[in-house]
Amino acid sequence: MLKNIDRLDLMIAYSCNISCAGCISLSDVKRDGVAPFDDVATWIDKWSALVDPKVITIFGGEPCLHPKLLEICQLVRSSWPNTTIRLVTNGYLLSNFDSSSWFKFAPMEIQISVHRLDHEKIINQEIKKILSTDAGWAIEKNTGRTAHEQISWSLKGLKIYKSVFKDFVVPFKTEGKSILPWNSDPKEAHKICGAPATPILYKGQLYKCPAVANVMDLTKTNWFGYKPCNGADSLNEFVAGIGRPESVCGQCPERGQAVVIDHFDKNNVIVKQKISS
Repeated sequence: MLKNIDRLDLMIAYSCNISCAGCISLSDVKRDGVAPFDDVATWIDKWSALVDPKVITIFGGEPCLHPKLLEICQLVRSSWPNTTIRLVTNGYLLSNFDSSSWFKFAPMEIQISVHRLDHEKIINQEIKKILSTDAGWAIEKNTGRTAHEQISWSLKGLKIYKSVFKDFVVPFKTEGKSILPWNSDPKEAHKICGAPATPILYKGQLYKCPAVANVMDLTKTNWFGYKPCNGADSLNEFVAGIGRPESVCGQCPERGQAVVIDHFDKNNVIVKQKISS
């Protein structure tokens, strides 16, 4: 029987066109490439028979760097016909795609995350290109549904919303060039977690959150004896743990330990592509 869950992130890109200090995908550390399409297809085929998420978030890095992003969206739609597909992007590369193509994946959301306030005008231009494909968009401002959602536009099952992010908590400790766990109280760390109930499908396995998946992969270290979910045998236990603190939450800091990065300071967000205003 399929396990119903609220959300599942699907990481398809490891590289990013911006470098944000404190990123839970570690975009500020050198990371390259995207997930091979055939691998993504295999992951989707396996897990669509096991879990039924209300929302599947296509995630990176920057997912718009994936040359087969549209094909992945279609594969997700075919495999999970009732889910809402959410694309999380920084918006700079949306102009590489035919704006009308997003409608065919409805219900779909495009979350455009603004990490540089001085570039918000550029992001607005990319949004206007999508809005120009049709008339009759419904507009909502300051909905309060999430802490970051600023304004949204909806039409024919497609929702676009702009999110502005300010403070990021670094999900590990650093000593020189070493990435280390904080060994914090898991319950206290979980209280300030930015993704407390956000499992991720990462390289074929389910992890508790993006930070755990990315840090474990980058460091090649299994902190706290954490084991990702590989299939049906451990799925019940994994689902029961969603949204609850576990020992692996000790990777991240408690409130008193937290290193908070201000993304309103443009020095903390480096755009690695040529930007035309």
